[in-house]
Amino acid sequence: MKKSRKRRGLLAFLSILCVMLMALCIFLAVMCFDLRMNDSRKDVVIKDLRQTHAKQQDEISALQEKVDALQKVIDDQNAAAAEAEAKAGGEDVAGALHEGEGTIPKPQGEDSLLQSELQAAGLVLGEAPENADAYFTINEIVPGDGIFERINGKSYRENPNVALSDLRYLTVLHYNFDGLVQTGEIIVNAAIAEDTVGVFKDLFANHYQIYSMYLVDNYWTGDGDSSDTASIEVNNTSAFNYREITGGGKLSNHAYGRAIDINPQQNPYVTFSDGMPIYSHENAAPYIDRTSGDPHVIVEGDICYNIFTAHGFSWGGHWDNPVDYQHFEK
Repeated sequence: MKKSRKRRGLLAFLSILCVMLMALCIFLAVMCFDLRMNDSRKDVVIKDLRQTHAKQQDEISALQEKVDALQKVIDDQNAAAAEAEAKAGGEDVAGALHEGEGTIPKPQGEDSLLQSELQAAGLVLGEAPENADAYFTINEIVPGDGIFERINGKSYRENPNVALSDLRYLTVLHYNFDGLVQTGEIIVNAAIAEDTVGVFKDLFANHYQIYSMYLVDNYWTGDGDSSDTASIEVNNTSAFNYREITGGGKLSNHAYGRAIDINPQQNPYVTFSDGMPIYSHENAAPYIDRTSGDPHVIVEGDICYNIFTAHGFSWGGHWDNPVDYQHFEK
């Protein structure tokens, strides 16, 4: 009996052990299967990543080809433009200015005008340079030089009244409307060149602000009158322009280089009819009232008026009708 119970106990123990071994085998089989599945999923993910990477590389290559093609077009255009500019002597200023802002390419050739890049009109220097006087120059205009090529057939044309030798090209410094020092240019009659330089030196010393100073030729539209209008529309200060007076009939003092228009937007040309002001430029509307206190509005006794009149200029603001507040002449 005792042996029989021992055998049954041993058998029960062995049965339990077998069940446990079977459970362990099943567990190990499941784990192996799971590991194989994970490896399979991993292979799929890696394959997908590789395919995505390859696709992105293809897209990048295609974009790079387009960029290279576009760069070649740009390089070809720049090369063509440089070649055209070289053939033209580097003097084409079309498109160099946007509403009177920017710099004018330095004239090429053997002429001595604009000895330094810093004297190119419209260049913003920021603060006043130590050698400020060097920027105020008076230059003759000679057929074939850079300035002559810019004005010939535009503001200057052969005529019986004003010879090229009667004119002088001036470079100056002025403060712009942002209070920064900027280079400017202007052409006047040789007879008033020294006085004009004196005026702009004094204006500069007093930090008087001028919006811009470019030759009217930068805004050339085909004739003197409409080009003058275009220059005024962008508030450009200018002088010489071989044209008749507004309304026609005789040559303007601008045609002789003996008149200068300062900040024309704030100082408009106005005629009066039945006491009502009439003016051509809509941007002048806020400045018809001369008592506005705007620092760019010229009134009798202010810095601009006093400096010009001290150098012997008369002011169009004293005219009866029309009244030309921008205009100083000598």
